[in-house]
Amino acid sequence: MSRKFLRQNFFELPDNIPSAKRKGALDLLVRKWSPFAVTAYTTQWAGHRASVYAWDRDQANADVAAAGYNPKRCMVCPETFIREPISDGFRLATMADGFEGQVWRQGLLTTTRWWESIPSARDWSMYLRAAGLDLNQTAVDRPAPVDSPLLATPWAVTGTPVTAAWAFVQTERAAAIAAVVVAAPFLYLFGQAAALSSATAAAESTMAEMAETNQTVRVDRSTALDNLDTIESYLSLEPFPPQFEIIAAASNFLRDRNLTIAEWVYDNGNLELTIASPAPLDSTFYIETFEKDGHFSDVSGTSGVQQKTLRLSMRITPQVWPIQ
Repeated sequence: MSRKFLRQNFFELPDNIPSAKRKGALDLLVRKWSPFAVTAYTTQWAGHRASVYAWDRDQANADVAAAGYNPKRCMVCPETFIREPISDGFRLATMADGFEGQVWRQGLLTTTRWWESIPSARDWSMYLRAAGLDLNQTAVDRPAPVDSPLLATPWAVTGTPVTAAWAFVQTERAAAIAAVVVAAPFLYLFGQAAALSSATAAAESTMAEMAETNQTVRVDRSTALDNLDTIESYLSLEPFPPQFEIIAAASNFLRDRNLTIAEWVYDNGNLELTIASPAPLDSTFYIETFEKDGHFSDVSGTSGVQQKTLRLSMRITPQVWPIQ
């Protein structure tokens, strides 16, 4: 699937969650984060850490059907997962419909951003800063785009939910059992009573096995929900929202006003930013505007030369994790 229609995020689960139950715990976190009403996703795992690409499942199925294919028999794979990966560092990767900034750590894709066209040097620098890189020790010059070759098979394809996979297996087995049951009377009429008895016994054994396996899936899901409290308690150790969320909230106020963010400094809940404009800026207006948003508090501002720059200082409001 084209990178344009995907959303990417990085999740780190607590170490004490067993590996067999991490998938269920990740399902819960992805559902809370995803902007889509019905989400499908695929994952690159590295221990208890997961890099996730998500997409609108209904829209993807509709596009596959419009192309003349059966969505149930097609696998959706993010474009990034069929392009050659790297181990460590960052790069600007050429995609089919744009460019993707990528930050890799020990072979794991931790942070990405998509642009329709090559980003400016300023946008690239802000992306690296938001990704947590130390710009004092990292060359911030925008690199030349890298056109990685397309691979024959994806290098990361772990994302189909357990329940969907089980539903497919269950449907196939149920069809086989139904075929045996329908055929049994005809076999009996032809004097194959022994074969009918064997088929019936096999069907009953298979149905019992299916019931037992299905019970295991339900128990695993229930356990994953029980582990959600533990996950939330670990996540709550970080009281402040991600910088991406803070930048998005600030950008909403500056959009369509012919403004630029000249400086952005964030440190443990304290934010200082400088905005610039070709026209004088009303400091009172922007202080009140930021105060009205729930992300910011204690906003103060200092005007620069000819009031065309405004330095704002504020506190980031800690996020409240919901109690399940």
